[in-house]
Amino acid sequence: MEYTLIRSSRKTLALNIDRDGRLIVRAPYRLSVEKIEQFIAEKADWIEKHTAAVNLRTEQKNERLNVPPKELPLFGRLCPVVNEKPYGYTDGVFYLPEGMTLESLVPYLHKLYTRIAKESLIPRVQTLSEQTGLMITAVKINSAKTRWGSCSAAKSVNLSHRLIAADPRLIDYVIIHELCHTVHMDHSHDFYRLVENFLPDYKEREKGLKEVSRMLTEYGL
Repeated sequence: MEYTLIRSSRKTLALNIDRDGRLIVRAPYRLSVEKIEQFIAEKADWIEKHTAAVNLRTEQKNERLNVPPKELPLFGRLCPVVNEKPYGYTDGVFYLPEGMTLESLVPYLHKLYTRIAKESLIPRVQTLSEQTGLMITAVKINSAKTRWGSCSAAKSVNLSHRLIAADPRLIDYVIIHELCHTVHMDHSHDFYRLVENFLPDYKEREKGLKEVSRMLTEYGL
């Protein structure tokens, strides 16, 4: 079985199937290849199951990208697509050109999501900043894919336009998370205690973002 081996100072073995269906093995520096491959053999059923799941998601994504979209994610739900002018987004409905595949629309959708994010997220950050007393110097929207948001030492908050696909409860969590970085520029116990002070259920909301990320990947967004 082919795999990519990554050694580090960790103490245990770990397996992971990446988005391309490849097996990634993380192992301690001194662990022998024999023991690593024995572990892989013991986990053959797990590997097969998760590889099949990843390959299925990839297949579904490719199928979705190659046809015109009928619905698109926004604010925690799937909004219908109507092929009428003027193109854009209004009152829970996307208006897009007829006959264009999702893949061909992605560049336009990125711009559209950015516009919607600027109209909705920036005011929300300002409102939550005032409500929490966690003041910022600026708020900007970017196109980051690997993180929902960030906060600089100058107390400038950046949010990914992809965040608008999430439910408002999850959006608020990301915003509060970044606002708390104006006090603690780390992920220490004190930082999460401050987050919890504003959102006692922040751990539940944090988990919900993983599903949003998975969905956006399937839509190529």
